Amino acid sequence: MKNFLTLIFTIPLFISAQTENTQFFTTSSSPISEKKITTITTDFTGLNWIGTLGGLVCYNGERWHTITTKNSIIPSNKILSIAIKNNIKYIGTTEGLLVIKNNKWNVFTTKNSNLPSNKIRKVIINKNTVWIATSKGLVKHNSDFEVVLSSNKNGITDDNFISMNIDNNGVVWLGTNNGLYNFKNNIWRLFTSKNSQLPNNHIWEIVVDEQNRKWIGTKKGIAVIQENEWVIFNKKNTPLKTNTIRSIIYDDYDRIWVGTKKGIASYDGKYWKKHKINNKNSFIISVFIDGFDNKWVCTSKNIITYNLEGVEFKNNTIANNSILVIK
Repeated sequence: MKNFLTLIFTIPLFISAQTENTQFFTTSSSPISEKKITTITTDFTGLNWIGTLGGLVCYNGERWHTITTKNSIIPSNKILSIAIKNNIKYIGTTEGLLVIKNNKWNVFTTKNSNLPSNKIRKVIINKNTVWIATSKGLVKHNSDFEVVLSSNKNGITDDNFISMNIDNNGVVWLGTNNGLYNFKNNIWRLFTSKNSQLPNNHIWEIVVDEQNRKWIGTKKGIAVIQENEWVIFNKKNTPLKTNTIRSIIYDDYDRIWVGTKKGIASYDGKYWKKHKINNKNSFIISVFIDGFDNKWVCTSKNIITYNLEGVEFKNNTIANNSILVIK
């Protein structure tokens, strides 16, 4: 028999903005500081869905709730990706895909669907299509799951996709540990350090900006691709102190933010700027961005939300923010 747990945030509706541009989350103030954050997505009510390696965490600016295998049907506590459109949430884990639609929870795996792998590394919704990057190929999902790019189907050398994004022309870009793929209309192309200006074949992050430039984060710097032109950014021509790129994000002000172990820098299209975050004796693990343009800086000691315009969250009403958890 299924057990149901309804989580309701009872805070009135308002926007809370701090005058400071940073806010710290520690072990005593949140359930996420001791967990490694893997992804952050904000739904239409303003609720942040935070994927970690210790469960799915929901945060509305005041209260936290952790969803795990103990209190729900989520297939794994290791959350790798979250995508939300309207009232549908796609939660990618290491053991399958959880889909939440109108508070109905369904889990899809290799046993009950055409998914080639249960390790769902990245989910992106583009128009009405859900694209799913797995450890064994790229899947296109509308009413069913269809493998469209993999070693078995297309003969590519590496279908263990670790990063993904979709550009303004509908081209899917996929990162592996052995190069960068692009894919559209069943045509694919592989970029490596041997046949392109790619500085390294380990593709950890892919971001597409408003000008349709592809920002490719690697172990040896950033490659920016616009049509057939390539630009390389590294510690020689930016404030970055290392070429190992851990995170790249794109904010509401058309700025690129780059996170490395040794710091954070942003690029506004003309100039690079180094950002000082007061966090002594710790190093940066990763950087994420939520729907309020807050940058979540995950360090070895705590988590910092950072926003030049002031840290902001939205506290939701009961009607708009009830989560029905199925166990």
